[in-house]
Amino acid sequence: MSTPNTSHKRGKAVRDGVLAAAVNELLNTGFDGVTIASVAESAGVHVTSVYRRWRTKEQLITDALLNHIDPAVEVPDTGDLRRDLIELTTNLHESLSSPQSKAMLRLASMPLEIDRLDEARRRVLDERMDAMGVVLDRAVHRGEIAATIDRRLALEFLHAPIYTRVLLTRDQVDEAYIGGLVDLLLDGVRVR
Repeated sequence: MSTPNTSHKRGKAVRDGVLAAAVNELLNTGFDGVTIASVAESAGVHVTSVYRRWRTKEQLITDALLNHIDPAVEVPDTGDLRRDLIELTTNLHESLSSPQSKAMLRLASMPLEIDRLDEARRRVLDERMDAMGVVLDRAVHRGEIAATIDRRLALEFLHAPIYTRVLLTRDQVDEAYIGGLVDLLLDGVRVR
């Protein structure tokens, strides 16, 4: 019986190596193909080093994805609500289209109770809500929309169709589609 070629990495080096290996394994084999043993082998560490830090594959994959995804959202400021919303929605689509984000979304939709995953959901939504708030506040100040707009509903109105197309239907999301979504939202919220 051969023993895996493991190094004597410690601390941060082990953690970083394992997290990178986990993302790589996830992207190459899918969630069902990832095992703690395969990640340990890819990272060049002993399997007990992985289990010592992560008790389950779900916890490992969650930490790996969180380590590789930046929830920060650039807030556009074009001086026009329509253009700002198109930029925000385009940013959402681009961020959801990365393999890491798709894997995170699949994991987030699984019936798992992982505190870090819940934390990630809140962090991503909070970042997007903050960006939407800034865009809408500017539009209110310019007189483009009323101050009574429901920010969360506006965000969900633009996000839900993008999530649906990325995760479920895999229909194309292009500039015309995003522009149509924004126009539909604006038809309902513009000051008349």
